[in-house]
Amino acid sequence: MNQTIFTKRKFQAYWLFNLLLGIPTPYAVIYMIFGFYGFMARPTNQERYMAIAAFCVYVLVWFIGNSIVLRKEDRGTRLGMLVLSVLPLTISAYISFKIMAVISS
Repeated sequence: MNQTIFTKRKFQAYWLFNLLLGIPTPYAVIYMIFGFYGFMARPTNQERYMAIAAFCVYVLVWFIGNSIVLRKEDRGTRLGMLVLSVLPLTISAYISFKIMAVISS
């Protein structure tokens, strides 16, 4: 009984983490694209480095967060759920982007 409750909480934490991480994804991606390629002019080297650093921090938060949530799983389950974590991340990022588009227009 206790093991079942712990397993359910672990998977709830997994889904919640990925859904919440997806909310700032459109803002982070827009910042990375504009920072790396420039918006109205060519970006400086500092802007490019900041965009690359933002990408690295975002990927690190995603990977470490999922690794912490799935630390007690076996290797196959951990790898499969790490690949699957892109799905809730993408769904919540799409919804967040649509909200952002509606508010800005």
